Amino acid sequence: MRASLLSLSIMLLALLAGPQPVHAQTADEAAVAQAVEALRKAAIAKDRAQFEALMSENLSYGHSAGRIENKQQFIEAATKSKTIYKDMTLVDHNNTVVGNSAIVRHILTIEGENQGKAYTTKVGVLMVWQKEQGSWRLLARQAYRM
Repeated sequence: MRASLLSLSIMLLALLAGPQPVHAQTADEAAVAQAVEALRKAAIAKDRAQFEALMSENLSYGHSAGRIENKQQFIEAATKSKTIYKDMTLVDHNNTVVGNSAIVRHILTIEGENQGKAYTTKVGVLMVWQKEQGSWRLLARQAYRM
């Protein structure tokens, strides 16, 4: 009897909650997600050409330590860094497209090696992407320590 009441209660709660809307990803949201993934891969590979293609000329790139770089400063530092990135994982990824802009948030975990020492770091990231001539380009990025 008790099991039947519990089952009935669960079924009633499920019915009362009703169907939950599923958010279908728009073409722009999918394109932004692809650009974020391309940026992640470019960072691991230190791919100058990919950075050039993905970043706006007006880029403002903020690091969790407070350093701010423009496009050329970021690309120069990222491609010449002696840090070896073994993995970059994005979780709690969320992007919202508003017109020709997109707001992207995620938690970034980096596993790497610097001067022979392994390390792991975890930061929150907020990015603003802008559609420029049909392509999504990173306009601003700010990381924060967690």
